[in-house]
Amino acid sequence: MSVRLTCIDVVPSASDAILTELPVTIGRGDEADICIRDTWSSRVHCRLGVRDGQLFLEDLGSSNGTLVNGTQMTDATLHSGDQITVGITTFRVTYSRLSESREPVTADPLFAQS
Repeated sequence: MSVRLTCIDVVPSASDAILTELPVTIGRGDEADICIRDTWSSRVHCRLGVRDGQLFLEDLGSSNGTLVNGTQMTDATLHSGDQITVGITTFRVTYSRLSESREPVTADPLFAQS
């Protein structure tokens, strides 16, 4: 199983996050599994996980909300190719087969991991 978050901002980073464990939280705080450098995101902004064999996103009560393909969502099933916006950072989500197991997360320098 592999979920890739690719930053697609106006000035995109060359960095991707490759997620090999789910669920993971995304936010700007050290307590998030994936820490992004975005002051518009909440400390623990949202969670990606697997539910009923499908990738899902859950907003965790963030101040500015989480967008999926430009629409604010609190809970959404994600499909490969969808775009999620956390704070003002937008990612394209792509994945292959999903699994419920927890394995290590890897990320490039755009992201800090706790």
